[in-house]
Amino acid sequence: MEITLNLITLTHLAAAFFGLLSAMVILYYGFKSNPANQPLGIAQLSISLAIWVSFSIVSQLILQWPFLYRLGQVFVLIFIPMTFLHVVFYTTKRSWKWYDLVHVIPLLIFLIDYRDVLLLPSAEKIALIKQEISDLDRWMRFSQSRYFSPGFHMAFRLIILNAYWIAQVVVFVRWLRRKSSWSAEDKVWKNWMLVFLGCQFFMWFPYYLNIFWLSQLTAYHIVNSLAIVWLMISSLSLFFFPSILYGPKLAVKTGDTSTVKVRIKAPVTDAEQHKLAEAMHTLEAQMEANKYFLTPGYSIHDFSRDTGVPAYQVSKSLNTFKGMGFVDFLNQKRIQYCIAKFNQGEWLHYRLEAVATECGFSNRNSFTKSFIKFHGATPSDYRDNLKVRE
Repeated sequence: MEITLNLITLTHLAAAFFGLLSAMVILYYGFKSNPANQPLGIAQLSISLAIWVSFSIVSQLILQWPFLYRLGQVFVLIFIPMTFLHVVFYTTKRSWKWYDLVHVIPLLIFLIDYRDVLLLPSAEKIALIKQEISDLDRWMRFSQSRYFSPGFHMAFRLIILNAYWIAQVVVFVRWLRRKSSWSAEDKVWKNWMLVFLGCQFFMWFPYYLNIFWLSQLTAYHIVNSLAIVWLMISSLSLFFFPSILYGPKLAVKTGDTSTVKVRIKAPVTDAEQHKLAEAMHTLEAQMEANKYFLTPGYSIHDFSRDTGVPAYQVSKSLNTFKGMGFVDFLNQKRIQYCIAKFNQGEWLHYRLEAVATECGFSNRNSFTKSFIKFHGATPSDYRDNLKVRE
């Protein structure tokens, strides 16, 4: 059989390339600084490899690479739960748990059922490929199933695609309803997730049209085409949303120099460094022992009066050793105190206004903004996650 290279096959190839590229970037920064993106990176990688297998089929190159036979199903079964886990990880601010292994069950079912086929010698796989490559309808029936009837694996894949998509929507909607305030990162992720869920919907919905008027083969081609479109859109659009691709810590706007402040620190002598270190030790000890941060409206001048350390020295010590001003230092202590209370099971049912007051904040908004700044999540999300663990 001749190798087929045309617009369709080259589109498959381009989608697989951009998908693999974006997957590598997502995984790199996912493990470096943005854990919620680890499942997204795995999903992007697996769907890219599935498209690569599809490219191999439509171009007939799979005859040169028979080891790819039936691996497309493996990659799709990895992709499906990873998209769900990405939504869960982001909305609950959690990472991997041992019970996430339950999501590999569909994959294990297929691997056990198709173990003998996957382990066939290359010559026997080529013989099977030659029988099916000119008849994709036969290819989709998974006729070599050991334990199930022909067509089972396509139907099973459709069912779990449906189930996981609905589960993603439920988690996403619950997160939207819980949000009492929105960070810039949350707004970007919400808008991108609407596109993400919409594209996934069209990856399985055409199969239902097959029940009424589309042929199975036509539905397959539509789904395959939409998967390529989805991969291209998600891969390219991610590069326009740095907070999704790289994580919030690296999503820094560098083009607008009017908002970037560069601080040039004056040299500090050894003697002054030692004096500032002693002052910093005193400040930390006094702040923790007396919990001045619980006093609303507490200022650097109040702190200077209570500790006997001049205000300029308080400011210079904080800048030198913590890289922050007094207000940030104060709010960081308040947030640390609040998190400790939450972790001890206290304040879990307080209104956020009451929690803000208990921590020394003058209002709920400043409390929420500081919580996001120093902990990367809203207090509501953090508490809800603790309640789920209980």
